Parts: sequence; structure tokens; C-alpha cells
Amino acid sequence: MAEKSKVTVAAVEGEVDYDALMKEFGVEPIEEFLKKFDKKNLPPMYRRGVVFAHRNFGRIYESIINKKKFAVLTGFNPSGPPHLGNLLFLKQALFFQEMGADVFIPISNDETYVFKKQASLEKATQIAYEQVIPDIIALGFKKKKTHIFVSTEERRVYELAVKLSAKTTFSTIKAIFGFDNETNPGAIFYTIVQAAHILLPQLQDFGGPKPTVVPIGIDQDPYMRLSRDLAEKAGFVKPSSTYHKFMLGLQGGKMSGSKPETCIYLNEKPDSVRRKVWRAFSGGGATLQEHKEKGGNPDIDVACQYLYFLFEESDKKVSEIFSGYRNGSVFTGEVKELLIKRITDFLKEHQKAREKAKKHVDDYMLK
Repeated sequence: MAEKSKVTVAAVEGEVDYDALMKEFGVEPIEEFLKKFDKKNLPPMYRRGVVFAHRNFGRIYESIINKKKFAVLTGFNPSGPPHLGNLLFLKQALFFQEMGADVFIPISNDETYVFKKQASLEKATQIAYEQVIPDIIALGFKKKKTHIFVSTEERRVYELAVKLSAKTTFSTIKAIFGFDNETNPGAIFYTIVQAAHILLPQLQDFGGPKPTVVPIGIDQDPYMRLSRDLAEKAGFVKPSSTYHKFMLGLQGGKMSGSKPETCIYLNEKPDSVRRKVWRAFSGGGATLQEHKEKGGNPDIDVACQYLYFLFEESDKKVSEIFSGYRNGSVFTGEVKELLIKRITDFLKEHQKAREKAKKHVDDYMLK
């Protein structure tokens, strides 16, 4: 029997049951809205159920259909260079920008430091400017509709956080996040800072209250619950959210940017990509003969899942790979070789774009 999952802000453990999590967190399937879009205009992660749930997405859908102002916010923790898993929320932000949204991207150097993901605040800030921001720009965000900011350098974040802090209590935050007497006070205050990030696009400086959507993994939902509670008290529109499934780490567990063996970074070289993919967890048979006879499980195979999540545009091709993998006619080595090609091709172009982006960082920073 699979281990029952435990999903919190701090950790994701066990095999995740997304239907159970939707009930636990009180979110709804997003499929009803996605069916209203032209399927060919939807990115693969929407077509294939990788983005599976929402809160108040109807408000965002109405803004898209009626061409009304709305924003998308997605934060970034600069504990190290961006990796493939980060593409899940960044590509969602790109999609919403194409649908008309202004994009706000806080780089949370404060979170990186207070949760001890980097030894110094200065190092986290350095990573933000030298690695994270150029990688974000390189993905193709539009200059005039993209607003990136480093959390500790944006005065309006602090001012809004101070105002929001007076509208909640420690007992509320403790109940949402499960803090105890050993919790770093910085981590406690960061919950308010995160709410300030989420509500920042609704300040008068940026056009006032408006629908805002935040793409996240469901483990980060406590921040949304707090932000929605504070929004109502502070005169803002309650933010909406979408939830994507967790992308497997290379070894089959959780992906983490602080654990190089679990992820492929966007600055990775081809030989490193090849080595990591070949070492990745396989859902195939223990031997070639066993795989031919019994097939494999693409749902737990890292290479199959990476193609499914991000690197195979064709739904037909994905279906053929998965079907062949299950019946034993498609082998682990074939899937890994295809994935290696797709990732290295993507990274080759991305890294060229990142070098160009380094010259334009100031153009994308929040004014």
C-alpha cells in the first residue's frame, strides 16, 4: 500500500493523491474552465491536467474573455540557479501574459535567508541578479508588461506588509502554518511579506484593485489562504490561484533546487544533462527482457513524466510513448534519449537568450 501523502509548506511526503488534496484544501477542478478555451491555444500542462485545480479562476476567465485588466504573480526563491521545475509556474505566467495580464515576479531573497536556504541575504540577492532574473527574462516575457522586483529592495512591499500585519493575529498564522515555539521570527513575518507580494499588483501605483492569479503547487496554498483573508480586510480583490502537480525529482522523489541530484538547472551543460537523465529513476522493467514481457509504468518514470509535463508538445506523441512503454514496445533508453535531445535543444537556445538578457535586467525591474 502506498504511503499516505503529507503535504505542507515545509515538505511533501509520500504518494500524492490530488483528488484527496482538493477536498482537504477546498479547491476545485479547473477542467470546466479549460474546456472553454480553444485547445490548440492551451499549453501542454493545461491540456494534460498538470494544472488541475483552482480557487476563483472564474474571475480570471471573465477578465480574459472581456479583455479587462488583471495580473498574474509568481514568486521566485533565489537559493540557487533556476531549474526545470521552475518552468511550471513561469510558463503559466507567460500564458497569462499572452492572455493580457501584467506579470509581477517577486524575487524572495528574504525568504531564502530566513528559511536558511542561503547563508547570507547578500548572497541571495547576488543570485537573484546574476542568475535568476536573466533566466526569467530569457523565457520571453514582454518588457512593458513584466515587473520583477527583489523583495528587500521594494519599499512598497515593506509598507504593505506593515499595514497587513495589523489585520491578523499570531494565532491565525500559527493555525495556518503550524508554527511552534522554535520557529524563526523571520519566518513568521515572512508570511505577511508573502501576502504583501501577492496583493502588491492591486496598489494604486499599479492601477488599483484588480483580479490577480497566482500559479502555485498546492503545498503553498496556506499563503493563499492568508492572503485572501487579508485582501478582504484591506479592501483588495481576493486573489485567485491555480494549482499544478508536482514534477518528479530525477531520483523519483521531490525536486529541490538545493539538491543538485534531484534537478536539472537552466545553466546545465549537455554532458551533465545526459549524465543526470541516464541516472534518473526508471519505471521500466529490471531487465530488457522483463520490460518486453511486462512493460513499464510511465506514471512513475522520470523521463516519461518530463516529456509529459514540459518537453513533448504533441499529445499524440505522448500517448504513443506512454502506450508503448506500458506494453513493452518502447524502452527506457529510447525515452531517455528523446528527453536528452529535447532538454539540450531547449537549454542551448535558452542559454543564448540569457546572455542577451543580462544586458536588459534594469528594463524589467518594477518601477
